[in-house]
Amino acid sequence: MQATDVYNIAKALPKEELKKLYNLLGSLPDIKERNSKLKKARKKLPDFTVNDAIKFLIDNHFSKK
Repeated sequence: MQATDVYNIAKALPKEELKKLYNLLGSLPDIKERNSKLKKARKKLPDFTVNDAIKFLIDNHFSKK
């Protein structure tokens, strides 16, 4: 069986059964290993207060240069 055959069958499933299929596929060890490699760590944003935002807007967007 090919992936395109399974895809066409999965498209015909009701939403409840599609959720069950997704959970069953997610429990396979091979798939879990691949998903963990795809996730990237998100960069932390610097502390930025409302006053910092106002100062930034005034300095960069409302200055008369």
